[in-house]
Amino acid sequence: MDTDKVNMQIFMVGTGGQGILLLARALAEIAVRKGHRVIASETHGMAMRGGTVTANLKIGSFASPLIPAGSADVLIGLDETEAGSCLSMLNGGGISAVNARVKGPFDFFVDATGIALSTHAPAAANMVMLGFVLKVLGFNLGEANAVIEEISPKRGLADNLRCIGLGYEYRQQEDRQGGV
Repeated sequence: MDTDKVNMQIFMVGTGGQGILLLARALAEIAVRKGHRVIASETHGMAMRGGTVTANLKIGSFASPLIPAGSADVLIGLDETEAGSCLSMLNGGGISAVNARVKGPFDFFVDATGIALSTHAPAAANMVMLGFVLKVLGFNLGEANAVIEEISPKRGLADNLRCIGLGYEYRQQEDRQGGV
């Protein structure tokens, strides 16, 4: 990513309790540390009841925090069903990266929940997704780890760092195998 001329709109979706807000905050902070302008917004009115939670993150020269339908460059989904219903947020060349067990209609997928559960860190699927999307967004693992060390709740810090690494490694393996 050219740090002087980045314009990217990232739409994130999940359900209450999945960690969309921490994921959005981490991505925003990574971008800020790289010298980008950032505008962010989230909706979480039903988060406590398992309802839909979304976050809009704009990196670059933008004036408004909300991403109109058909304008997102990247869709990150922590919930497969919610992500499927938000594919219309993507622009014609946009890509989707989703927590799912099968590819379905998505460009990139990873069973982030399964990976997090296998490490006894069920609340860290959002961090698996963070690690998984780093390359797509032009960020690196060190940048993500440094941010999470500062903003993660201390009780989950070790799990979060481990799961970022697992998501990053999973994406690296997919690249080596020529998979999507």
